[in-house]
Amino acid sequence: MSSLRRYLVTVLIALFTLISFLAALQSYRQSASRAEALFDQDLQVLASSLAQQYQAGSQQELGLALQVWQNNQLVYRSPLAPETPMSETAGFSEHNFAGKRWRVFHQTPTALLTVIVAQPLQQRQQLADEVITASIYPVVLSLPLQALLIWLVVSKALSPIKRFSAQLASKKANDLTPVELEQVPAELDQMLKTTNLLFTRLAEAFEREKRFASDVAHELRTPLSVLQVNLHNASQQWQQSGIADPQGSMLALRAGVERMSALIEQIMLLNRTNPEHFQARTEQLDLAGLCRQVVADWYPQIEKKQQQIELIGLEHLSLKGDAFALRLLVSNLVGNASKYTQAGGAIQLELTTHAEKAVLTVQDNGPGIAPEEYSRVFDRFYRVGGDRHQSGTLGSGLGLAIVRDIVNLHQGQVRLGASDSLSGLKVTVELPL
Repeated sequence: MSSLRRYLVTVLIALFTLISFLAALQSYRQSASRAEALFDQDLQVLASSLAQQYQAGSQQELGLALQVWQNNQLVYRSPLAPETPMSETAGFSEHNFAGKRWRVFHQTPTALLTVIVAQPLQQRQQLADEVITASIYPVVLSLPLQALLIWLVVSKALSPIKRFSAQLASKKANDLTPVELEQVPAELDQMLKTTNLLFTRLAEAFEREKRFASDVAHELRTPLSVLQVNLHNASQQWQQSGIADPQGSMLALRAGVERMSALIEQIMLLNRTNPEHFQARTEQLDLAGLCRQVVADWYPQIEKKQQQIELIGLEHLSLKGDAFALRLLVSNLVGNASKYTQAGGAIQLELTTHAEKAVLTVQDNGPGIAPEEYSRVFDRFYRVGGDRHQSGTLGSGLGLAIVRDIVNLHQGQVRLGASDSLSGLKVTVELPL
């Protein structure tokens, strides 16, 4: 198929020409048949008139009225004609008699001979309607056939575009392979090449981004590990040498290194859970059991801050999802709740179901978040109050961004709100079962 335009124009013109010719031919045949019937009727009237004049047959009602006058004497009239003149003036006129309206033609061939012929107007109108109907009827009947043929031709011509659209719609988020079509028309060829070129460039860009984030994190991990070891050794030597640190420089340096290390880990996790890069391994898992594992992982820190944590609701909640991603989601929510809740505070996890969805709710009695900040805290590197968060806890601003990406991977929803029972923040995550 070289061109959709050429194919459509050629085929549609050919179809319209053929159908119009067939409709005109049928109209001609019906009109000719009706005209032939009219001419035959005229012959019958003439024959009947002559037969009656020469006493060769009986009178017949053929729809016309005929009078022949000679020396002002009626020498012949057809059965429908009255005994009085149907018209007094020469030429065409209209008159009423015999209960009908007639079209009358008055002719005087000689001074002594007058011929008057009349035809009912209703019959003339009916004849005109029949002729018009005979002409239009085939055209009207051909319209559905034309519409059907146009639909078939256009559907066939647009089938490459439909296949192209279907392939694009069936592609997954991480599928950037080129689209392949057979018999690509000229109008679609450039679009196909441009789309495949865009896929190639996107694949290269994503690969560069993945390599960049991985390489940067890997390259930073090694010097940070060396720095942490050296800081530990230096701190031990200071203590052994009795060197005082009234400004807390060593503690601040150690906190900065720990923060940078946590930031690198969060960046790697964010890159790994990005929906455009993540290769999900969906399996049937128990979300309640996963939450218990996460609580056990965080319990040493929670106990250190003398916080209370409880898991209520369903003891088992089965759903399909990626175990690594969902565990990271719960870990971020519990970790945030513990970090930003004061010592001796309370944290509550609740598992329920609603409308074919698993619902995980994490609440705390910490300071919470102002409603106007709800939409912004999911942005990467955004923290309420910046680095000077009122809790004094260091953070990277990536935890809720990772949570949002994981929720999107599972086609779920995440909402923030005020806690109903603990007066702090409430995070609600809904995931399809």
